[in-house]
Amino acid sequence: MTEELTKPSSRRRRAVIAVAGLGVLIYLAAAVLTDADRLQAALLSLGWSGTLLVLGASLLNYGLRFHRWSLYVSKLGHSVPRGRHFLYYLCGFAFTVSPGKAGEAVRSLYLREHGVPYADSIAALFVERVLDLMAIALLASLFVLQDHSYWPVLAGALGVTVALVVFIGRPAVSALLDRLAAARSGRIAKALGGIANLLRASRSLLSPRLLSTGLVLGLVAWGVEGIGLYWICEGLGLSTSLVTATGIYGIAVLAGGAAFFMPGGIGGMEVAMPALLVAQGVPVTTAVIAMLLCRLATLWFAVVLGLIAATVLETRKSLPRLITP
Repeated sequence: MTEELTKPSSRRRRAVIAVAGLGVLIYLAAAVLTDADRLQAALLSLGWSGTLLVLGASLLNYGLRFHRWSLYVSKLGHSVPRGRHFLYYLCGFAFTVSPGKAGEAVRSLYLREHGVPYADSIAALFVERVLDLMAIALLASLFVLQDHSYWPVLAGALGVTVALVVFIGRPAVSALLDRLAAARSGRIAKALGGIANLLRASRSLLSPRLLSTGLVLGLVAWGVEGIGLYWICEGLGLSTSLVTATGIYGIAVLAGGAAFFMPGGIGGMEVAMPALLVAQGVPVTTAVIAMLLCRLATLWFAVVLGLIAATVLETRKSLPRLITP
């Protein structure tokens, strides 16, 4: 990559990092202004041990998902120093507040420096999203089994997941795109060829073994976040079962995913989670506080870690390789 191309790219990344940091500050301010006294009381109720448990659940989530991500990248034939690769993965979280979390594809820019084609890294991100959707839908079923009124949400999520897996798994689709690309020229041909390569790389990550491994890792990773919500409810003195809390978390994440064009699903989850808790008999104010604590410990904790990783990567270009290939 030439210096002329690198500098604008670096400036754009730093601008988005600054926007992400501003988003954290705005959300924290909104959380405090919502009900500062109750939020402080909630944190005191959780205590240091409860807070560390909830944050630890989030860290386990990130670690398991990184393990899956690095497995995908290696299966596509690429070797990246693990320490630096972990920073790249965390850096993507700084851009979670982009619409549809599309900004997490920033990892591709860093991995390109290690010879990883965009088609491969985007394929890993795409498959990761598909399996996350499947895992979260399965977790949401824990709540749907108790309240059948939410079955359309679950059916929709599972339907989209199955449709995507079937679409990716058909070699004829990428072959058709190759033929269309050969019949055209310029940017259209390049775009069609890129999509075909993306589908081929994605299909190689959906073998039965990789599919089952990725799904299990996703279930455990997102399941511990549901356990984190349960611990928050326990800290607030709410009598919510572990199964119910995990199911509520799954439904709320699906609601956030439905708000596709909202940064990080902001709005959908903020509405769904309190509503689901209120339906379980939780007072409205307490339900909102529980949601705020959950979002701070999951979304915004991830964004903060991503900002730290992005800052390290952008300010220390000579960062040594922590683990050699």
